[in-house]
Amino acid sequence: MKLSVMGFCGADDSVDPRLLASISGRYEWVEWGVLFHDLKQGQPKFATFEWLQELSNINSTCKPPIRLAGHLCSKYATDILAGDSTFVQKANKDWGFTRFQLNATKANNVDSSSLGRVHVKGFKDVCASMPNCEFILQTNDETKGLWEPLLKSHPPNLSFLFDESKGLGIVASSYPPPPSPPTKFGYTGGLGPKNIAVQMSKMVEAAGDREMWLDMESSLRTKLADGGDLFDVAKATLCIRAAIEAGLKQEGGQ
Repeated sequence: MKLSVMGFCGADDSVDPRLLASISGRYEWVEWGVLFHDLKQGQPKFATFEWLQELSNINSTCKPPIRLAGHLCSKYATDILAGDSTFVQKANKDWGFTRFQLNATKANNVDSSSLGRVHVKGFKDVCASMPNCEFILQTNDETKGLWEPLLKSHPPNLSFLFDESKGLGIVASSYPPPPSPPTKFGYTGGLGPKNIAVQMSKMVEAAGDREMWLDMESSLRTKLADGGDLFDVAKATLCIRAAIEAGLKQEGGQ
């Protein structure tokens, strides 16, 4: 297995963007995920637009740029399903996001029961309008109406994320084989510093010699004595170290 990207989702106002830039400067293969939810922006896990602008200002001086992924929930996801790329165009142009993950599940305030042909068309239209960005679909039984029609014939900038936990942080007992025909793919589900080494060994077994990425979210939070909730980069660095020790990535570099 070749690990292309290790993603850490939920970066928010609780972490200094300069710290994220510093880590990315040493580990170019690290990606910071930001959750977008129209009803929760500014809450823990959901960065304010002001924080994003600060991150963007810092990123404008970084070479290479910090890897950023937008995880689209609620209205931001339903807009994509309707073929509306307004917000993702802004996130790409104004803040430097180059990957977008569509979280089309009930847990993310999306009515997944009606996913079907019209949404497939809307999603494909958005992908076609932004060929220089990568779009990611969560593949699980809840989103089957969206990803299954695209599995064998899909836009070249589409990737699949195997996530049977549906964003709920449930640890996978095993991982499915890579999609066929070959396309970009990743794994997630309850990953964190306490289990990442074991889970990566299972991914290696499933992926074989194919390149993949992995992503995590809930395990990166730390509760403070005063009731605060922060994005803990110390936990992220433990996972970075585990990938290096497993021989999946080198110290520094891409």
